[in-house]
Amino acid sequence: MRTTDRITGVIDGISIWAGKAASWLIYPMFLVLVWEVLVRKFAHPTLWAVDIATMCYGAHFFLAGAFTLYLQKHIRTDFFSKNWSLKTQVRMDIIQYLFLFLPGMAMFTWMSWNFASESWDLREALMTTWRPPAYWYKTVIPVSSALILLQGISEVLKCFKTLRTGVDYRHRGAPSELV
Repeated sequence: MRTTDRITGVIDGISIWAGKAASWLIYPMFLVLVWEVLVRKFAHPTLWAVDIATMCYGAHFFLAGAFTLYLQKHIRTDFFSKNWSLKTQVRMDIIQYLFLFLPGMAMFTWMSWNFASESWDLREALMTTWRPPAYWYKTVIPVSSALILLQGISEVLKCFKTLRTGVDYRHRGAPSELV
C-alpha cells in the first residue's frame, strides 16, 4: 500500500507540476496576440505572431493533459455511472483504463516519438510564411502523451487501492461549473 502511495504521489506531483508550468504559456500567447493587434492597427502585421501564439496554445493544451486527467476533468461517460456503487464505478474505470486508455496512449506515445524524432532529423520547419522550427513544437506531443500515460497508470493504481479499501482515492475537487 505504501509503495502504491509513493508511486501515485510522484506521478500526481509530476502531472500537477507540468500542468501548472504549462499554464504559464497563456501569458506569452496573450502578449503576442495583443502585440499583433496593436501592430496591425497602427503599422504592418508581423509574420511570426500567429505562429508563436499557436505554438504556445498548442503546447499549453497538450502539456496540461495529464493534470486534467489527475483532476478527472476529461470527457467521461460518468452520467451513466454516477448513480452506481463506488466499487462498480471503479471496476468500470479499471476496465476502460486497461483495455482502452493505456494501450491507446502507449501506442500514441510510441508513434508520436517517431514523428518528433523524424522532425528533428530533418530539422523540419513549419509550413508558414515565417517558417519557424517545427521539431521543438512536435516534441511536445510525445512528452505530453507520456505524461498522460503516466497519469493513467496512477489512476489505475488508485482504482485498485479503492477496490481494496473501499475509500475513493481518485481526485474529487469541488465542482467548477454548473451542470
